[in-house]
Amino acid sequence: MSSAIAEAFRQQYRAALAMHEECIRRCPDEHWNAAEDGNRFWHLSYHTLFFVAFYLSSNDAPVLWPGARPLHHVFTGGPWAPDFDPTTLKAYTRDELLEFVQWLRVRFEECFNDADTNAPSQFTWLPFSRFEVYLYNLRHFQHHSGQLSERIKNYSGEGVKWVGKA
Repeated sequence: MSSAIAEAFRQQYRAALAMHEECIRRCPDEHWNAAEDGNRFWHLSYHTLFFVAFYLSSNDAPVLWPGARPLHHVFTGGPWAPDFDPTTLKAYTRDELLEFVQWLRVRFEECFNDADTNAPSQFTWLPFSRFEVYLYNLRHFQHHSGQLSERIKNYSGEGVKWVGKA
């Protein structure tokens, strides 16, 4: 990957992370683990951060945050876990997710170097190039961060500020 493209990806991922971090910081305590919000705030945030890390890796050797807990990234069960109930998961604390944010900041600085963007995605369910995986991942990141931002606006009346690049 050219150094200019790698830096553009780093800037955009850092900007998305800054907005996501603001959501984590601004979530009122009473909404952090509130069942009435559907997917609980912490769970939606963790799911988002988990997949950012996962898709910046390869399916063969994922580089995951050391604090990752089994199944905490999924919302519903499937054939592999038909009785899965996300309400039984141990909630991550705000501090734990802020630690994950810091871990991703370091990860962003190293993961785009020497990436072969023309290579296959390395994920059988994503039939496109590695370059498109980075874009797909960034869209997923912003999709869920936008959901959290909207919740913040509904809770407080004030939205999360836009970060163009970081």
